[in-house]
Amino acid sequence: MNVFKIPVSVSYLTGKVLLIGAISVSPMFLSQKKDSLKEKVIDEVVVVGYGTQKKSKVSGAVSEASLDKLTSRSLSGVGEVLQGKAPGVTVVNEGGDPNGSPKVNIRGLGGINGETPLYVVDGVVFNGTPSINPNDIQDISVLKDASAAIYGARSSGGVILITTKKGKKGILTVDFDVKYGINQAWRLKESLNAAEFQDVMYQAYANAGKLGSLPLAFNSEKFPDGRITRTDWMKEIFRTGTIQEYNLNLSGGSDKSRYFVGMNHRALEGILINTQAKRYNFRVNSEHKVKNWLTIGENMYYNYSDGNTADTKSGYTGALVAAMYYPPNVPVYTPTGAFSGLPIDVAGGYGDMINPVAYLKRINIRNPTHEILVNPYAEITLAKDLKFRSNFSQTFKIGNVKNFTSRVLEVGKIFDTNNLEYQSNNSSTALAEQLLSYKFAAGRHNFDFLAGFTFQKTVEEGFMAKAFDFRSEAEVFQYLQNAADTNKEVSSYRFKQALVSYLARLNYDYAGKYIVSLLGRRDGSSLVAKQNRFANYYAVSGAWVLSKEDFMSDISWLSNLKLRGSYGILGNLGGISPQAVNPLMTRDNNVIFGQDPSQNIAYYATTRPNPDLKWGKSEQTNFGMDASFFHNSLSLQFDYFVKNSKDQIFNVNLPSTATYNNQYVNAGLFQDKGYEIGVNYNSKNTGDFSYSIGATFSQLKNTVKQLADVDEIFINDNGVRGVLKPTRVKVGDPLYSFYGYKTAGIFQSQEEINNYRDANGNLIQPNAKPGDIKFLKKEGNTGVLSNSDFVNLGSPYPKFSYGFSYNMTWKNFDLNVFFQGVYGNKIFNGLKFISLNPGGTGQNYNMDRDILNAWTPQNTNTDIPRLVHGDPGGNYSKVSDFYVENGSYLRLKNLTIGYSLPKELYQKLDVNKIRIYMTANNLFTITKYTGFDPEVGMNSYGVDTGRYPQARSFIFGVEVGL
Repeated sequence: MNVFKIPVSVSYLTGKVLLIGAISVSPMFLSQKKDSLKEKVIDEVVVVGYGTQKKSKVSGAVSEASLDKLTSRSLSGVGEVLQGKAPGVTVVNEGGDPNGSPKVNIRGLGGINGETPLYVVDGVVFNGTPSINPNDIQDISVLKDASAAIYGARSSGGVILITTKKGKKGILTVDFDVKYGINQAWRLKESLNAAEFQDVMYQAYANAGKLGSLPLAFNSEKFPDGRITRTDWMKEIFRTGTIQEYNLNLSGGSDKSRYFVGMNHRALEGILINTQAKRYNFRVNSEHKVKNWLTIGENMYYNYSDGNTADTKSGYTGALVAAMYYPPNVPVYTPTGAFSGLPIDVAGGYGDMINPVAYLKRINIRNPTHEILVNPYAEITLAKDLKFRSNFSQTFKIGNVKNFTSRVLEVGKIFDTNNLEYQSNNSSTALAEQLLSYKFAAGRHNFDFLAGFTFQKTVEEGFMAKAFDFRSEAEVFQYLQNAADTNKEVSSYRFKQALVSYLARLNYDYAGKYIVSLLGRRDGSSLVAKQNRFANYYAVSGAWVLSKEDFMSDISWLSNLKLRGSYGILGNLGGISPQAVNPLMTRDNNVIFGQDPSQNIAYYATTRPNPDLKWGKSEQTNFGMDASFFHNSLSLQFDYFVKNSKDQIFNVNLPSTATYNNQYVNAGLFQDKGYEIGVNYNSKNTGDFSYSIGATFSQLKNTVKQLADVDEIFINDNGVRGVLKPTRVKVGDPLYSFYGYKTAGIFQSQEEINNYRDANGNLIQPNAKPGDIKFLKKEGNTGVLSNSDFVNLGSPYPKFSYGFSYNMTWKNFDLNVFFQGVYGNKIFNGLKFISLNPGGTGQNYNMDRDILNAWTPQNTNTDIPRLVHGDPGGNYSKVSDFYVENGSYLRLKNLTIGYSLPKELYQKLDVNKIRIYMTANNLFTITKYTGFDPEVGMNSYGVDTGRYPQARSFIFGVEVGL
């Protein structure tokens, strides 16, 4: 987001003229008198990539995120800032881990390569998501359509342009903000108590005809201790965590210089024990007018983060599932203070499990990460309206991981080894940009021209070392040289990549009424073969401002009406591995070759090089409308788009005769289309009361049009305990759809089972019993059930996402309410396989209390199948819509109530302002999903095996201005 300091001439309706210099601002309203604000609205100036533009002359789809009461919230990063705040931007939290970051998509997933937006902060293009303090953000603009092509090969996922706070002319001002609050789980699942666990398992064995092999653990006469509830494991692993955050900002300036300094510290305790995150941020932004023709400045920041995180994704050892199925008759600790294990005399009856409190308290991961940015720039006025800007940045990211895994010796799931792993992952990115801009007018014809050259180089390097068998686990001995096992795992890497670019843009308008924008960019990347290194990207957009036509002049209630359209080709570097064109060699110590064959060391590539590989691209079309009414009090933005993502990067398996294992190829076509609506209303300033309302709504349909020589791809890395694998990528369906059997309730009688036959008269479920799930054959199929009967059960990606905000001020009070939600997505609730399936996993785990509602001849109005050990009817071992639940939710994301002390009071204290406030996050959630939390994320493609849930927080804060 390179901001040009071009004076903009704007006129009041009274004819007076105001000059604004160095503009990089959010929507701003200026007027002579407060009571005539809406009559004196001037053109807003928005950031559009390598510059700014009057909003009335923007012909592309550009959204501005509403940042109301941002400083009153305690946020982890940019993703949370954007959630529900901009139409077309879908933000899905990957659970509630304090060290996690949400998934941000602009207009859909964009294809199998996992398209992500490009972030640009104060003109600096970032690799990945920048680790900036949300409180430093002044404005966010989102380029959603072909207008993003100005960023070329990395723009198909959209571009998020962030402007951080700058100093203002005037004396030094100091703003200090402190927050303190608590985090709590908003909903917990309940397991059976000890007596219920024994009784349910006894009945499950009895129903299966297995009482002869009933484990001692579930025999109440021989093991009465198993009926005594000593621990509620779910309550033991959750806690009330604390939030602390401190922000200190200093700003000021003169006619020649301005500066901003921001400092931040945030410490968050997670709602699971021994999980936490902390960060420190420091930022300096300044700008100096050295000469009338020369302006220099810099943006610098430092970010430090660290934390402890728990595995909540595993269906075997995840913290939440472990707490659900651990026996409640076992205490957390032994009388000596050690962690308890299963009672040794009956341990075999329970199975393979770990003490969840012990697991969480043993987590010992340190992941300190440092990110440093230095960004000097200079701007030279070469002639009237001709400017040259030179921008340079250097970004360093230094990450280290120290992970010590302790022995687990408690009876149950024993790990009698320990290990220490060190990782170092460092990157350095240099960016240089040279930009020339020129604008001029010829009568009513206005031209704005931009040309530039950019170069970006990134170097990534790191290593991993792992050692085993530490005789002492004391922290002082947790270093590699203290391992008793001499075998160590070591590896290292170094990758380099560069991107060189040439860009140009021409904006033209006639009297602000007819608008055309042409832009192009030529990018060259080192990631692909030499002959494919360069590719061209372009976009054309146009707009017609109908409200400026003479035939619209008599419509007094219409302030503005503009129709927009755009088309362009954008690039996607996602999915290209550094090894796709020039793969690294793999070492093998056991290859036999030579004249006298013997065991030797050999190096060979497992990936076949593809010199014809090129990066992906997307073809994007957009039609939109901007309108405002009643002196700009009410504004509306509408867009309809179609995005076709082509030439995706597939890593395809090769036949065994090919020598190589795999090869990266270009293939596939994926389509995202939908529409977006943004509405804002600002009330008139009447007395002490004013308010504003904002709403965003986005609809999306994703379709897989083509794949790489196949019609479907099975996703196997997100299944449930290796049994349930519901996810597919199939031509004609949305990405990552769930596939399995449709069901039609539960068999109520043997007669129903006997009558359930195919067209040939064959029994479809001959082994079923009353109380089993009725699985449907696919229309036209015959015979017993098979995978050919699988049908599409829904997509984990939402069809609609939305947000609603209300801001109100009355005298010294202020109120902000923000709702956010999604609709139409499905969640595969894998918890049911683990917690409602007695013995069906091969282990006798404790179960969810919902199992008490299992089908019996007396309890037929239920969707939970009969209680029977081992799942002989396949109720749980078959992928079906029994697991697929509605993931829609509406969440009160934020509620803030503030009070600013009266002026006469804080002036006595010699301060400029004092505001106190209360904030509640995730205050309530409306959802039909029965798991811990509906925001399970997309990195497991919507499969939930006990994901870390979102927390509800209550925060008290004080703002002081000096």
